[in-house]
Amino acid sequence: MSESVSPSPIIDYFVHEIEPSLPEDGKARMAGYADRIAATTHHGDFRRAWHCADWAIRVAEASPGSTHGHLVTGLKERHTLWKDMIFGAEFGMRHVDGVGPGQDAEIQWVDDAVAVAKAEADRSGWEAVPWEELLDQMLAVAAPKS
Repeated sequence: MSESVSPSPIIDYFVHEIEPSLPEDGKARMAGYADRIAATTHHGDFRRAWHCADWAIRVAEASPGSTHGHLVTGLKERHTLWKDMIFGAEFGMRHVDGVGPGQDAEIQWVDDAVAVAKAEADRSGWEAVPWEELLDQMLAVAAPKS
């Protein structure tokens, strides 16, 4: 079995992509997650990325007066296609150093969540963006039991 990669590359990428756009109080709240983030590993990253995709769809759909309709449609289509492709690929491929098939999809799901968050922040302000809810969901993903 390969060694764990820590912190979780998916969570680390999410923080790296969203933090620069957060207002100062958001950055301060993000700093409060540092210990929990540091304690994560790559185990469960597929589920964490899946949370990003689900979150992006839900937030874009729920946004009142949203102009994200095209984004939601595209996210749903990609989400379904990647789901089918990844689950098939995981059946036939082994994981190497914690990186398995579908990592590109995982990064795209994080990118989609960050894009929705930034678009909603531009429209309604960061206080209307439940980014901490998504981070909490990703942090709640436990490593699979051996």
